[in-house]
Amino acid sequence: MIRWIVRTVIALTVVTGSWFAGIPASVVASAPLEVLVTGGSISGRVADGTVEYLGIPFAAPTGGSARFGPPRPVPPWPGVRPARDHGPQCSQNGYLPGLPPLGPTSEDCLTIDVYAPDRARERPLPVMVFLHGGGYINGSNSEYDGPTRMAADGDVIVAIPNYRLGPFGFLSLPELTAESGGATGTAGIQDQQAALRWVRDNAPAFGGDPGNVTIFGESAGGVSVCTHFAAPGSDALFAKAIVQSGACAQAPLAPIDPADAFARSRRYAERVGCADAATRLACLRALPPATLLDAPNVESDGQTPIWVPSIDGVVITRTLDAALTGDVRKAPLIVGSTSAEGALSVAETDYAVGHVPDAASYERYVRESFGADADQVLARYPLARYPSPAAAQIAVITDSRFACPALITSRTAREAGHPLWQYEFDQAPLGAADPILPGAFHSSELLYLFTRFMGLPIPWTGASAAFAAQMQRWWTTFAHTGDPNAPGSPQWSAWPESAGQGTDGPALTMRATGSFMTDDFAARHDCAFWSGRSR
Repeated sequence: MIRWIVRTVIALTVVTGSWFAGIPASVVASAPLEVLVTGGSISGRVADGTVEYLGIPFAAPTGGSARFGPPRPVPPWPGVRPARDHGPQCSQNGYLPGLPPLGPTSEDCLTIDVYAPDRARERPLPVMVFLHGGGYINGSNSEYDGPTRMAADGDVIVAIPNYRLGPFGFLSLPELTAESGGATGTAGIQDQQAALRWVRDNAPAFGGDPGNVTIFGESAGGVSVCTHFAAPGSDALFAKAIVQSGACAQAPLAPIDPADAFARSRRYAERVGCADAATRLACLRALPPATLLDAPNVESDGQTPIWVPSIDGVVITRTLDAALTGDVRKAPLIVGSTSAEGALSVAETDYAVGHVPDAASYERYVRESFGADADQVLARYPLARYPSPAAAQIAVITDSRFACPALITSRTAREAGHPLWQYEFDQAPLGAADPILPGAFHSSELLYLFTRFMGLPIPWTGASAAFAAQMQRWWTTFAHTGDPNAPGSPQWSAWPESAGQGTDGPALTMRATGSFMTDDFAARHDCAFWSGRSR
């Protein structure tokens, strides 16, 4: 879940020259390339060793009577459609209160960006589909606009779709089940499926292999990856998966029971003035997007996220805990987290509003988050052990919400027979002691996988550049072979066949100064303590 504050920090460091050595200009070809896809012909452009095709519609607009409904086929367009600019973001608010979204928004937002190597190929290439994060309420493919080195150096095709967010993507009401054959609260996941079907149907036009698709995503995108294991309609649409900081087990954004989803959506509808069940759906469809985004509970209901998928029995048929066990394909998996995930949460909830965490706010956070378990959490993570209350809160968030759920996901997957590699990203983009975003905060690995980020080039130099290239090599090698190991790369040991049944496998600690295998991940994050506790 990349946040506005990260963009601000990056922009400031670029301007002051304190991070990057320089920003090279992109090389754009004078003659764009044309391909035929579902809907018509498009023209892309050559940039940085890749061919970019941006803003390609993969489904019809979703406003009016189509709001909250399943994605519909894209209508054809005449002539050649330019595909050189990102499409609008799906309707959303800014990352922080009072701030606008990072770009134009629209309900006509179901577009996909495709990046392909700009060179001849002897055989069809693997396709990697990235699902963006943002807590199911923010984000777009235009933020992650630079997988150029992955595509060019890794010899893969990268596709990044938008999907509907917030109430537009996850409203769950009985009226919707009646008009859509039982599906409700899953429009955003159906959008992702529509994008994956588009990739299957159109990959050959870009030189891709529709039978070799890897889905990967971070935060809500990682949970989305897990969710596709719980969605039978996705089974034939991907072969491998990478889950980044968004576990399949004990995830706050995991799909929920339909009754709970109905209750959350009913409370939301009441807050925007659509309380009458007889007219509720028509009322919600008639409201302007801005009104739907202006409700006090549009993003959360206290500590409870509102907009998560529903286990509707049609699109999503099982819990995420059961999904990996039920996957008869035994798709290879990479599962990972960052070593200071919680730093971004603290930056958003405290520093962004001018508050420096103190002893009182730390205790308040723990009590609001863990209820009956709060005293045990405070005793296990005492302030005396940490240099500051912020550091204590970061540790609690990291261990409870990310590290230990990632470990449980790995255990479940390996026990079910999935080939499994686990990692912990431990590289601090802004330095370990940065006052706002210390350490390897949530989403920091994306600054090494992508070459541009929210429109800003990220030209790492020296050891950081070599580390970024290595990360991209791990990801793209996995897309090619189902194993991240390649000649010249640090050895990344898979979990053995015996792991997951009372024992754990190793994790790769990823650092620019040298990556190495460890076997103490569970102990370092106190996962025995967190086992069975509420998050």
